[in-house]
Amino acid sequence: MNFPNFPLYASLKKDEYKELTEREKDELTDLIKAMNEDRHNTIYALIRSYHLDHDATIQVLPYSGKQLKTGPKFDIDCFPSQLQNILYQFATIS
Repeated sequence: MNFPNFPLYASLKKDEYKELTEREKDELTDLIKAMNEDRHNTIYALIRSYHLDHDATIQVLPYSGKQLKTGPKFDIDCFPSQLQNILYQFATIS
């Protein structure tokens, strides 16, 4: 599946990527917590795009996500390595 209407996902998705270290995962978690609502929505859009691009089974909240009153919550460790890398790249963009 192609996502021509979401160029951010296309630009961050790479065939070659490295797995995040535990320090990078912790940094990603802290960066996401500090983001505003618009950037949280973009994070969710990246998760959703990756899910639709790679999984045949459509889920409202993939990767063991939970819906809380404040919005969706995910565990970074439940994401595939490539998705973790995509999110890290996005979160570290200034």
